[in-house]
Amino acid sequence: MKLPNFLSSLLIVSDDNVTLQLTKRQGKIGAVIVAVLLIVSLGLMIWGIARQVEIVQLRQQTQLQREQLKLLQQKTDVLDKKIQNLNQISEENKQMLKGAETGTPSQGGSDGEDPKQIAADGEVSAPLTAAQLSSRLSRLDKDAQKLLVSFYTMRNILRDGGAQNIAALQDLNFMTGSGGYANSTTPSIWPSKGVITSPYGGRVDPVYGSGAFHEGIDIADDYGTSIVATAAGIVTFAGYTDGGYGNLVEIDHGNGFVTRYGHNSAVVVTPGMSVTQGQMIAVMGSTGKSTGPHVHYEVRVNGTPVDPMVFLPISN
Repeated sequence: MKLPNFLSSLLIVSDDNVTLQLTKRQGKIGAVIVAVLLIVSLGLMIWGIARQVEIVQLRQQTQLQREQLKLLQQKTDVLDKKIQNLNQISEENKQMLKGAETGTPSQGGSDGEDPKQIAADGEVSAPLTAAQLSSRLSRLDKDAQKLLVSFYTMRNILRDGGAQNIAALQDLNFMTGSGGYANSTTPSIWPSKGVITSPYGGRVDPVYGSGAFHEGIDIADDYGTSIVATAAGIVTFAGYTDGGYGNLVEIDHGNGFVTRYGHNSAVVVTPGMSVTQGQMIAVMGSTGKSTGPHVHYEVRVNGTPVDPMVFLPISN
């Protein structure tokens, strides 16, 4: 085979020996080419190894996400069954309350699934996507809120011995399964958009620096953000107070439920006014004992403050 002219001119043939003769310049060029090839080869090898590691990590993450989704779905299945059990108990309680009002013995139970059968049923439904699970959790959260309000109200009536109040109890929205509507008298929506800057419970007072118990939650946003009634009711106070609330709105929703909205820059309702759920009642501000624009939101049951988060949906 005949070599190219540029290559044959560099070869020196002596008997059986063949020597490659390069000038210094050609040697440097050759060395650079070899170095570049080695670097490229090494880079490709490192890239290949890194790519394999990345693929393995992605597979592990995918598997972990699958396991987490599976576990989350199992938990939502259990929560769903618990809520069905609570619904069944709630219906039985209502039947017993009706019996207490009329003087007739309670039949107990109602149409629907047997709670024992529900509890014994361990089957897991078909796999759901993350979006489907999120939607299902949101629905379960709303169902849990309605049941919570139902049990609170029935407890209040039973504690007060108020069989005569059963008719009022039967008129509540949670008994018909509705909620989030203009005539809802249960505090079940957010009073404003924003972020929670101080939760319910013990905390360090932001003004005085001492220990204090926070009877509501603080939701912060910009000045002028709309504040709405979280349930339908009658405004019992609307104006400035020296108690630290600043401009305060207080609404009585009946059945022992009262909500308060503090630190407003202005209020747009007056005492005695009827408001619907979602109706604007004030605008966010920083009046009273406050360090910035926010709404202090309280829920009280028979005069006792309870954690508002119990009654709020997952997101605002």
